[in-house]
Amino acid sequence: MSDAHHLLGLQPGATPQQVKRAFRKLAMQWHPDRNPDPAAIEHFKALRQAHDRLLATLLDGGEAADADASPETSGAPPARGADRWQTLEISLEDAFRGATRPVCVRTPRPCTHCTGSGIEKLSVSRLCEPCRGSGRVRGAKGLIRCPECDGRGYRNTQACTHCSGSGEEVAERWLQVVIPPGLVDDDELRLSGEGEPHPEVGHPPGDLRLRIRLQPHPLFRRDARNLVLQRPVSALRMLIGGSLRIPHPGGVRSVALEPGVAHARTLRLSGAGFPARGKHPAGDLVIELEPMLPQTPEKPLHTLIEQLDNALTARASHHFPELARWEEDWLGD
Repeated sequence: MSDAHHLLGLQPGATPQQVKRAFRKLAMQWHPDRNPDPAAIEHFKALRQAHDRLLATLLDGGEAADADASPETSGAPPARGADRWQTLEISLEDAFRGATRPVCVRTPRPCTHCTGSGIEKLSVSRLCEPCRGSGRVRGAKGLIRCPECDGRGYRNTQACTHCSGSGEEVAERWLQVVIPPGLVDDDELRLSGEGEPHPEVGHPPGDLRLRIRLQPHPLFRRDARNLVLQRPVSALRMLIGGSLRIPHPGGVRSVALEPGVAHARTLRLSGAGFPARGKHPAGDLVIELEPMLPQTPEKPLHTLIEQLDNALTARASHHFPELARWEEDWLGD
């Protein structure tokens, strides 16, 4: 049994949970579907046998099987492969209205050029550079056999130029992902079966979990599920009210502006913010109005402005109460 512990890299007395964890870690490395080494098949079988022998011994011995309940021992559905996490950045408009967007899934696989070995053969042998063809390099205790050429002084292989010696390349696969309306930052989309493969044959892969990130918007900002925007408005229009056009992710809207003072104020359209999603109700559209005064009006407008000013100052106590008090205090009129 000590050989089984050694094979899985465990110390005697390991728990069933530690046995399973060690096997899964090594199985990811030695599974024939992931490792092109011809010895991988036999090594994987040996790992599997060591795992089964240790578990059988531990469970027969009554070592806390219930505390380590798992798909293999509790009758639960088979374990899945690991989940894969990616961030999906989308525009505010896509988050508001919903959309379909392509998502690239990058998965490492054995290099097709070197079949995962990380080495390629040279058509012509080359002088070994570390030992300069001597087959020997200087070590701590004098000259030793060159590890790069195994003492031959020349090389007929080199690191694979396709994968830079890693033995892996990245395969790209594109998925069309449907984005439902109402997603906000840190919401998650789960794509079943698009995650990591399970190290054991017959088990389903994990899921692809997409974390949502909203791109910054030049006009709107988000406050929970509310949409907030600043809208400049003519100060004269704020005085007399009327219809006001407002940009919105769902299309331009017209809202009623009540007459009032030409000071910054807020309009709120209930339910016109981010759409409802799950237990979260729809937010509001919050419009922050910013009064704008005319800049350098043309001379033909001076007469009209003069007439308006005279009409307003005739009832200054009503239209300009602060101005009226100031003139009364300091001008005595």
